[in-house]
Amino acid sequence: MGRRSIVAVFSIFVHAVVLLALMTTDFWRPITEWPTPHRALAFEVVRSARLEDIELPKPAPRQPAHAAPDVASPIVATTPIESAPTFAPSGVTKETGGEAPMTTGNRALSDIERSGGSPIASLGPGVVPPAPPVTQPPVRVGGIIRAPQRIVNVTPVYPAIAREAHAQGLVIIEATIDERGNVARAQILKSIPLLDEAALAAVRQWKFTPTMLNGVAVPIVMTVTVNFALTP
Repeated sequence: MGRRSIVAVFSIFVHAVVLLALMTTDFWRPITEWPTPHRALAFEVVRSARLEDIELPKPAPRQPAHAAPDVASPIVATTPIESAPTFAPSGVTKETGGEAPMTTGNRALSDIERSGGSPIASLGPGVVPPAPPVTQPPVRVGGIIRAPQRIVNVTPVYPAIAREAHAQGLVIIEATIDERGNVARAQILKSIPLLDEAALAAVRQWKFTPTMLNGVAVPIVMTVTVNFALTP
């Protein structure tokens, strides 16, 4: 082997050693320069609070009995309470069980009635009793008051005894019609004894239209006739 070959081999060896050293440079650093591992999570134990460790507020000092009252606090006046008597009065009699209960309101009403006054009038000037309702007297049909129209007609029943007696004719009735058109009252003006009750029973079921006076419904008095006729 020539000299040049030895030099070439040595050069290659040196270059290989240098290249290897550069590739493994991290392993040749001092231990102090090595990267430190991550620190594990640490849990800190916290001691829970206890009732014994909580400081309670101190009560306010109590004032002595002879101390002056506080200006901000109200002064309440007290009155002595009388106790019930331990013995029965001489004027009280023994209860028999038949006494009527008497209350303050009943005693006051009894005093008013004994004095001859009215309980409503004694209530005072501020209380006014309600006024009685104003009732319109019946108006007789005639003049501007026209007879109402009959809207419900009930035919009277011919009594059998009147048929046998051949009783017939006109029964005249005076009827009072209220504000709603109903027959409130009926009385006989011309009577046929065997036919009166049948005529009244029929007229009481009739119904008329309300009669208006100045735009207000009013009761009226009118005369109606019921004709009983025997058919041949």
